[in-house]
Amino acid sequence: MRLYKSKTALLILSLGLLFIAEGCTSETRLLNKIPINSVDVKVVDQDNNPISGAQVEASNGRQSTTDDEGIAKIRFGSVGIHSVSVFADNYMPSNFVVTLPTDRGKTITRRLTNEVSFSGISFGSMNMYPLIFNYMFSSYGYSTEIDDYQEGESTTWQITTEDGEEAMEMYKAFLKKKENGQEWWGIKLKTSDEDESSYMAEILFSKNQSSVLRYREKMGDGEIQEKPVSEGWYNQPVSLTEESMQGATTEKGVSVEVPKGTFTANLLEYGAGPETYIKIWQATDSDVPGGVIKYETSSDDEVIYSSQLKDWATDATTQLESY
Repeated sequence: MRLYKSKTALLILSLGLLFIAEGCTSETRLLNKIPINSVDVKVVDQDNNPISGAQVEASNGRQSTTDDEGIAKIRFGSVGIHSVSVFADNYMPSNFVVTLPTDRGKTITRRLTNEVSFSGISFGSMNMYPLIFNYMFSSYGYSTEIDDYQEGESTTWQITTEDGEEAMEMYKAFLKKKENGQEWWGIKLKTSDEDESSYMAEILFSKNQSSVLRYREKMGDGEIQEKPVSEGWYNQPVSLTEESMQGATTEKGVSVEVPKGTFTANLLEYGAGPETYIKIWQATDSDVPGGVIKYETSSDDEVIYSSQLKDWATDATTQLESY
């Protein structure tokens, strides 16, 4: 597979850096001077060996470095949901969410995996799915889906960078629901270059998608591989309340054109941080799975990345012989 430098790599990097760049308001800075809550973050490698010197950074602006035992303490002066990012040289970064005061005093373990290369993008093989799911189908840890997917439904998305160039194509499908409530989901990632490098995975979730139980992947024309799954590397996106969605609706019945066609939609706008915004267009005239036709993140009036509906279908099934 030919390696190259592209906007795709910059896209992934910018997504990860969003959590670092997010500033704090004067009120937040004041609250954070009273560190009433804290969590310990233990950073280990795939063999559970502690990683010292890893950077742990929270959305409230606080930073810490892991000690010889791989542990760093992050303090918070306010309650609510906070995003935390972990970085270490030669490892795939990890992002997760803490909820305070619920997680107060807990030790949260993050397992970092070694980097692999896919079309010039560095991914950890065990972190591929959380990265795609959390950043392409959620924003700042919050779910961008308004409605549920039904079994067999799939959506295809066109991801573009801040300069408007198409960076990649994403596919997501609810493949099968088992009798015990567990769910098989599938994803595909395809770059927009002439080589059309591709990645495919099928994931078995526990009931309500709270954790990942199995992970199968296929890269390009390679073989299907069963990947090891450990605890603590996947974080379920947080669902928004109905009242929150109503309060965020700034426009109703607007006409929106995406690659799939023209839709009537409501626009929801959230402030993720100073001068940083999440916009979600909720379709009102269609049964599109998930109920969303477009979403984007912007900072300082510039769109960082945008995801637009390209197609959807109702006949999705396993392509990796997962069941």
